[in-house]
Amino acid sequence: MSPGAMNTGLVGQITPPADALVPRAIACSNGLTVTVLPYGGRIQSIKLHGQELTLSQADPAFYLTDSAALGASVGRYANRIANAAYTDTAGTEWPLNASQPPHCLHGGEQGFAKQVWTVLEHSADALLLELVSLNGDQGFPGTLTVRQQLRVVDTTDATGQPAGELQLCFTATTDAETVVNLTNHCYFNLAPQQTVEALAAHQLELMAEQYLAVDPSGIPLPDAFRPVTGHEFDFRSAKAVGSVCRQTADLPHGLDHCFVYPVVAKSPAQDPVPLRARLRYSSVDSTRTLELRSTQPGVQVYVGTYLGSPFAPFQGICLEAQNFPDAPNRNDFPSARLLPGELYQQQIFYRFS
Repeated sequence: MSPGAMNTGLVGQITPPADALVPRAIACSNGLTVTVLPYGGRIQSIKLHGQELTLSQADPAFYLTDSAALGASVGRYANRIANAAYTDTAGTEWPLNASQPPHCLHGGEQGFAKQVWTVLEHSADALLLELVSLNGDQGFPGTLTVRQQLRVVDTTDATGQPAGELQLCFTATTDAETVVNLTNHCYFNLAPQQTVEALAAHQLELMAEQYLAVDPSGIPLPDAFRPVTGHEFDFRSAKAVGSVCRQTADLPHGLDHCFVYPVVAKSPAQDPVPLRARLRYSSVDSTRTLELRSTQPGVQVYVGTYLGSPFAPFQGICLEAQNFPDAPNRNDFPSARLLPGELYQQQIFYRFS
């Protein structure tokens, strides 16, 4: 979701430890290779049979001044919190860093995308990262301990063809009541030549019946739940992304909205990590497919309206599985609160074929 819009202030002069910019690679035998930087817990690159599938830069130092959260693990709260404040269950108001004035975006100016994650374990196919966010970090209460396991596994796609899957498993605990919402912020472009025109030709399918209507600053409206039926946001049948890669009076930021999914059932008959979205690029030379699975209740779809150099607007698309924007201020949204003794746990799977 538009981290570059309205000058988020995410660019900073930061000198992390040298090993924070050393890529850690993991891979599976079906040809999927992923590299991750401890700085920002960032997915620097995803390649299938040597073809890059995300917007990526080879020089890790690029990410020190990246304002678009490319590939980052964003938190403590992904997306926006209105007016950079929320009130906890005891009635205490917590003012937050207004990284996109007047709102808090992606956890503040020095949110998780700008912090160094500790590498706890690294093997050929898995990486375990940890981040300890201290009480008061960007205004959020409670010391939050986050772990993210990234694993690459062999699997098959919906047609039974060989595929590789990147599995992200987030957990978090706190010593005081707080709010948490974690996601990944990769910009996908599955074409061999990752051009704006190629992204427009991608076919997008979303398994969502509703989306959240927002005000011009991206905050959900009081009556936010809207059906996709009859709307240009109806992607229940796959259609080209290019139709929403534009800025108009009704789409001032292009497509940058949260799509609503049913709460994951606990029944063993249900898929514990259900399919949320499918993105496909096909040409005479190449066909690549991404299937997004997640336990999260929403997927923020952002078409890269504010991407800047060396990239161009509408060159990549984010599929951000997450809780709803501004949930800490909304009783009608899934709760974002985490209490001592509770375990935050969410999964995001990217399956490539």
